[in-house]
Amino acid sequence: MSMEKNKNLNWVDFKEDICFVTGTILLWDDKSRFTHEFDAWVSEEGQKEIEKRATGKESDVEAQIIYAEWYAQDEANAANDEFRKWHK
Repeated sequence: MSMEKNKNLNWVDFKEDICFVTGTILLWDDKSRFTHEFDAWVSEEGQKEIEKRATGKESDVEAQIIYAEWYAQDEANAANDEFRKWHK
């Protein structure tokens, strides 16, 4: 499905995912991330919102959970990359 066609949809079929944060349909080229804690996809825009809500003055628990999950995942990936680099 082309991006232009996807932008014009006002309904969702079984091929599209909805952003957990913004409620928008994820486009095929969106660099979305999955949260296992809430079993949902989060769009690029939603990721920015999560970061703002998790680290800002008025942070909320839901955003903190997702942000902590992604932080731990990124740290684990970095450690694995470092391990692979030295242990070929």
